[in-house]
Order: sequence, then structure tokens, then C-alpha cells
Amino acid sequence: MGSRTLQFGERLAEERLRLGLSQAQMAALGGVALRTYSNYETGTSEPGVRILANWHEAGADALYLVTGQHVSAFLSPEEDVLIAGIRRLDARGRAGVLALIGGLSGGATNAQPVKAGKRSQIIVGGSNNVQVGSVRTKTPGAKKTKK
Repeated sequence: MGSRTLQFGERLAEERLRLGLSQAQMAALGGVALRTYSNYETGTSEPGVRILANWHEAGADALYLVTGQHVSAFLSPEEDVLIAGIRRLDARGRAGVLALIGGLSGGATNAQPVKAGKRSQIIVGGSNNVQVGSVRTKTPGAKKTKK
């Protein structure tokens, strides 16, 4: 590939492979026939905006498909590291990061405190109210056992 700029069809194939999809799967996600999709990759034709939006919803980098520049080209190095890191996290990790950001950005106030229990931490505030950990509930009438 070298330093030459990839054509649209080459970028489309690259994104498809990055997503781990076959041509048939990518065609279905775009809502087009396999032959039509194949024409996109060979450069015979180009898709419309709705098809690009469908692929974007499925995880393709639509900006890269159209311009040849990844979204990260428009981010600061810190933003790029943050986005790359959050994409590697599971749902619980992402929830924790979002709660942390909400708390640090002034979302948590005296009316919306961070509560800590023996087995969980509940962070209330920001745009997401998130519980990290598990909640231990006490069954009414249950007896304590000695260890």
C-alpha cells in the first residue's frame, strides 16, 4: 500500500475486514445485494448516504470510508487514547469510566453523592447513574452465622 491514498473501494474492503465480516454480511448490513456491494469494493459504483449510515451503525468508520481519514485524526492524543481504551473495556468497565467522568466533571453534587457500601460503590451524578460492583441484600429474618 505504501504512502498512496486508498480508493473508496479499498477502504471499504479494509473496514469490512477490520469488522470481521464477509462481503455478503456487509452487503446485508448496508441493505444491498451482494453484486451491488461487490461493485462498491471494485470501484465500479459508490453507495449512497443511507447505505454509509447503515454501515456506520454496524461499527464501520464512515468518515474513513468517505475521506480516507480516521476519526482519530481529528482528536487530541489524549482523546484518541481515551477512546481506544474505552473500546477495549467490557460493559462494566465502560460504566465505571463514564461514572468517573461524570463525577469529575461536576456532575456529582452534595445532592448527588457517591455512596459506598460494604460490597458495592454507587456513583450518582453526571449523565449516567451507574452502579459498579454487586449489591448484597439481607434477607428479612435471616440469622447471622458465626465464622
